[in-house]
Amino acid sequence: MRSMRATGAALLAALAIVPLTAAPAAADTVGYTGVVRDSDGTPVANACFALHSSPTAVAAEYCSNAEGRYTIPSPADTSSYKVRMHADGFRTEWWYNAPDHLNADTVWFPRDELVERDVTLSRGSAGISGRITDEYGAATDATITIYGEDFYYEAIAYTWDLGAGRYALNNLPPGRYRISISDNVRGYQWVPQKETRDEATVFTLADGDALVVDESFLPMGTVEARVTDAVTGMPVRRPCLSVLGTGGNDADACGTNGLVRIPRVRPGDWKLAVSAGASYFSIDETEDYYPVTRGQVTRVSFQLRPGAAFATAVQDAATGQPVGGICVHLVQPKWGGQSAHMRQYCSSDDGHLEVGPFEDNQLSVWQLYAFQPTNPYQPPAKRYGDQWVTANGGSGDQREALSVTLKARETITIPTIRVDPPGTITGTIRNASGAVVPGVCAYPFAFHPGQGAIFGNNCANAEGRYTIDDLGPYRWPIEFAPSANSGYAWQWSGDVADRFAATQTKVAPGGTATVDAKLVAGGVLAGKVTDPANPTATGYVWTYNARTGDIASASYGYFGNGSGGAFTVRGHRTQDVYVEYWVDKECWYGVRNATTVAMKAGATTTIAADTTRTCGRAPVTGSQTRTSAPS
Repeated sequence: MRSMRATGAALLAALAIVPLTAAPAAADTVGYTGVVRDSDGTPVANACFALHSSPTAVAAEYCSNAEGRYTIPSPADTSSYKVRMHADGFRTEWWYNAPDHLNADTVWFPRDELVERDVTLSRGSAGISGRITDEYGAATDATITIYGEDFYYEAIAYTWDLGAGRYALNNLPPGRYRISISDNVRGYQWVPQKETRDEATVFTLADGDALVVDESFLPMGTVEARVTDAVTGMPVRRPCLSVLGTGGNDADACGTNGLVRIPRVRPGDWKLAVSAGASYFSIDETEDYYPVTRGQVTRVSFQLRPGAAFATAVQDAATGQPVGGICVHLVQPKWGGQSAHMRQYCSSDDGHLEVGPFEDNQLSVWQLYAFQPTNPYQPPAKRYGDQWVTANGGSGDQREALSVTLKARETITIPTIRVDPPGTITGTIRNASGAVVPGVCAYPFAFHPGQGAIFGNNCANAEGRYTIDDLGPYRWPIEFAPSANSGYAWQWSGDVADRFAATQTKVAPGGTATVDAKLVAGGVLAGKVTDPANPTATGYVWTYNARTGDIASASYGYFGNGSGGAFTVRGHRTQDVYVEYWVDKECWYGVRNATTVAMKAGATTTIAADTTRTCGRAPVTGSQTRTSAPS
């Protein structure tokens, strides 16, 4: 189907026609040439070809000679044109076999040859016009398409060209036609108000006819879904439904008390998607197709499996107003940290935040790190600082964070998250000799290096200067994380090995605090991991601070095929660590239970591990405990 717009056949009468008789083509002429004939094969003299750069603008015109021979030289520019063909006593046509500029083909002129193409002009002309309305009788935008019944012919018109729902197609060859109307929402409908082409009326056009065909769109279909809890059978609170793949504009909606309706669904067989917020596992796409018929209601029902979830609200701590666009990471109290690729959950514009659903085997104790993502193209009207979410506000110390314990197949409500304006921590990173160390990244939390950095502007520049923006007005520890190849150890503010011993620095709203760092040489954990059942086993090794559970160094140790299980893990400050290794299963270095390994900055510690004798159980995670008074 052609898709360019037309301005109506009435414009054609206003075109300035200046016939120019075509001379025989010169030997070096490039373009199109041929003979114009009527339907009986008789040459037609003075048949003209107008080159249109728009529906009304004629760039040039060339006419056939007494023998019907025409020549159109390729224009000097590289522009393409649409070509209108007309002659006294014949129907005006557009190249090729089209009634108007909208339906005409775009003609690309050859650059290096004279192409022979004969043209046939026909007599007789008719027109179809009318008005299209919606199901309520109001004028509407639509595409009208006519189809030749006994010969191949197809042409379109748009109501927005004439306005008020009107359309017109002129210069049509006499014959029999069927007509459809369509738009992007309602799909195709056949005149008069039929669903299929076979049901459509066949209209006969004779020479000189001006047929008026009006049409109204039929009502759309409706999909109604009842959604219940798969365990209790009760209606879900806020079900949502989507009709997939229709191309329509109104194919999704949410409801209440287990009932959701989508009106104005275009007819057809469609798959559906069903959800009900964070409390339920959604159906992303049904296996079955569901039929939708104009003017009818398609009723369906679904059961959704409940999951564990929690809900809360996000408010401005000072004003109590809801805050949208605040996101949270879910972090376990020990054994890990945060990374760039952790899933985030964000509050809606009304400040509502839901997190879930989780399976029964995901019911860990979680703590929430809240932050406001930065979008440089759409910065928020008001900035808020990061925080660990507490029971009554925020903190920079993870140990004060609220612990959220999920319940299987239930949605719990946790205290409101109250966010505060931000401040900044900056400082200079040096080594033991006092030289600045560029490229070291700093974090206000335990960082997990396995999946990339979270912030892009918190790494030290060429002068060793780092900056962490958007921190809530609390006391914060800072972790400094040199790269694995730098030779330096990871450490925390106060030049200590772990978060619990870190010096915490108060941030004021809109203010800047300074925290410098002095790096030391990193200690190395080296050794071998072997698997008696698989001498070529591959895997990796992580180290965790024994007191905090945070990742203890800049890298993990990988041992590949051919390495004999040899590994190194660099970047430790003096501390006790637990060693985790994977070789087709999780092991913690120990006998029956994980055993700590003493690391020393600047030194190498060696262990020998295997998947039988030294594969112990994980350390008891417990809860985080403070070694200093709360801020």
